[in-house]
Amino acid sequence: MVKSRQRFRTYFGWLLATAGVIVAACFAVNCLVDPLWYLRGNVLTGVNYAFNERLAAITRFLPRLADYDCVIFGTSRASLLPEEKIEGYRCYNLSVSDGTAPEYVLYAKYLRERGYKPRLMIVDVKRAEFIGPEQAVEVPDFIRSGAAPPSIFASYLSLDALDFSIRTLRAASPHHRYYDADFHAQLEVRSKRHRYDPKGPIEPMPPPFDVHAERAAAYVELRRQFPTARAIGYIPPESAWRIAAFSLTGQLDAYLAAIGRVAAAYDEFRDFSIPSALTESKEGTYDGSHYSRAVNARVLADLMAKQSDLAVDWRKEDVAGITALYHKRLAQFLEATSEAEAAPKR
Repeated sequence: MVKSRQRFRTYFGWLLATAGVIVAACFAVNCLVDPLWYLRGNVLTGVNYAFNERLAAITRFLPRLADYDCVIFGTSRASLLPEEKIEGYRCYNLSVSDGTAPEYVLYAKYLRERGYKPRLMIVDVKRAEFIGPEQAVEVPDFIRSGAAPPSIFASYLSLDALDFSIRTLRAASPHHRYYDADFHAQLEVRSKRHRYDPKGPIEPMPPPFDVHAERAAAYVELRRQFPTARAIGYIPPESAWRIAAFSLTGQLDAYLAAIGRVAAAYDEFRDFSIPSALTESKEGTYDGSHYSRAVNARVLADLMAKQSDLAVDWRKEDVAGITALYHKRLAQFLEATSEAEAAPKR
């Protein structure tokens, strides 16, 4: 009986020690890869993926609030803005994949409750948010409750985080974007076989395409969260082929009227989705919606300048004038596209 108990204790001791080593190894790997951005990011390869962007982006921001006097709210499109090039400000890019204004409002309220008061706020306004069924609001529970984020131990002693780490080391990105060692978003290099190459004739965008102008209220509420900040709103570049397809549904005017309500609440508001040399080109984008960091550098320069060659300024034109300009440029683009499609192929 004594020997049996000793063997059991030895076995149990080795079992605990093995479990401890496994747990420690799990925690160590997660700290080195840092898939949820608690520390310095991935120190093994320098490549960071956004497996849970809504958690990771705010987790990284919170310990550094005092370091930033500017914040960007937006979707994955805005994540590609080179925020480090904004002169006179230190800007944190809080953009998340497929983000929505109600989510940004919750983040803004959470930050404000922690005393954060930016001097500059840049907001990406998403066209798709005004169209079709309303998107579910997805933010971490602690953002809703106002509590502290999960501790690094709770997060990194988990198999979910270990799975993220393993996928990071295997370069299994969940998106076509990744973040470099400085947490600047980059587009993956894609082969020419995957280049953006829309072809005519342009057909109306498939349903749903009903416009919900009331959703502009969330962007207005977002602006009110930081009343002393200089607030710049903008609509990112979008391929003229995509905008033309939407215009053929007959819903363009209703959408632009909703944008007018948003623009009126911001100090500055630029629209880069109107057909232009930038959006009529097939270069610089893999899907007509996400543009490269180089293109976004041009967008950012225009946002911070007093005038833009790429966008329409909603604070200098009324809704009627901008709507007329949209229709004019779209008619020119559709005509040019039809002529190009009709021309004999060589």
